[in-house]
Amino acid sequence: MTTDDFQALIHQKGRELYRPMPWRDQPTLYYVLVSELMLQQTQVARVLTKFREFTAEFPDVQSLAAAELTEVLRAWQGLGYNRRARYLHQTAHAIATGAPVTTLDDLVALPGIGVNTAGAIMNYAYQVPTPFIETNIRTVYLNHFFAGQEAVADRDILTVVEQTMDRVNSRQWFWALMDYGNELKAQGKGKLSASRHYTKQPEFAGSLRQMRGEILRRYVGGQSLAEITADLQDDPRFAAALDGLRRDDLISR
Repeated sequence: MTTDDFQALIHQKGRELYRPMPWRDQPTLYYVLVSELMLQQTQVARVLTKFREFTAEFPDVQSLAAAELTEVLRAWQGLGYNRRARYLHQTAHAIATGAPVTTLDDLVALPGIGVNTAGAIMNYAYQVPTPFIETNIRTVYLNHFFAGQEAVADRDILTVVEQTMDRVNSRQWFWALMDYGNELKAQGKGKLSASRHYTKQPEFAGSLRQMRGEILRRYVGGQSLAEITADLQDDPRFAAALDGLRRDDLISR
């Protein structure tokens, strides 16, 4: 498939499969930043509701930066992976106090912003063509350019992303890739096992992550650590979960 043919296909899929989302309707830096942190390891359907609630409570960078971490964690409840909420809070504070945010390197320097998240922000908020990898993008390229291959490295996919991307309309281009990748996965064509970087998520029920979430839910809900400990200390996961939350500065020592 030539680059022209591939681009034509992606644009067609983008028109057919477009999913309206608040951060697409208003692709401001703040909306894109919040959505990208929320979408890490969380499906769009769950993020849509939480995004609206979260941005209603914290409508801009300044209000988020001024909030207490406990307030942010409380608003984040239901999304899991709560370190993302702390990173988002720290990043909002950095931006509100003057951290530069105009280049890829600027964004990567912010807490919790890796090169792929920064790449997404460059395209969506600024429409600066920047290749990056995400699960749906990976799915599209594995299907069209790496059929039959195993242990495909992201660096090899990224090379093809850079070679084939639309550099004029990069925001719409990557939206289209995301929507098409989502459709391929729904059709059972995710091909994630062909990626060198794919690891299956362990079951949530009975996991340390589940216990971390339960401790934090009670903590931001107003229970004291003494009360939480009395209720949960007999669970063999409790001590490690609490220690991890303290190390991540999600619960005060």
